[in-house]
Amino acid sequence: MTTRTTTLWRNTAGAVAICLAGAVFFAALWFRATYHFFPGMVPTTVHWCGRDYETGDSGRQSWAQITAAQRPRQIHVVGTYPPIFGFSRPLLAPAAPGAHPLGPGEPCAMGVYVQTGPGQYQGYSLEGGP
Repeated sequence: MTTRTTTLWRNTAGAVAICLAGAVFFAALWFRATYHFFPGMVPTTVHWCGRDYETGDSGRQSWAQITAAQRPRQIHVVGTYPPIFGFSRPLLAPAAPGAHPLGPGEPCAMGVYVQTGPGQYQGYSLEGGP
């Protein structure tokens, strides 16, 4: 290759790298604005069933801890959070009274759990009132 061709390839590669870094930066900002946390972090707020849930004081819990007060069959996977491929984690919710299975217009659970690791879950409680 000539010196001119080498310089052209080097400049093009640099421009592509800068554009790619900018795209990743703006995608991370969009993700943060939409879901209230950066990719790879545990969310502080979860939006599900048309309501907002905030991190509870209980911290991370195991499956045995979250099912201790309820029958295990009542807590089930209701979706993923956030609903984006690659960043999704199972979202668990206890069945609301009289709402099995949960459908549109049915009552929402007072608390939900997001899986944060193998066998570990973060609890979230409902924000605000009805």
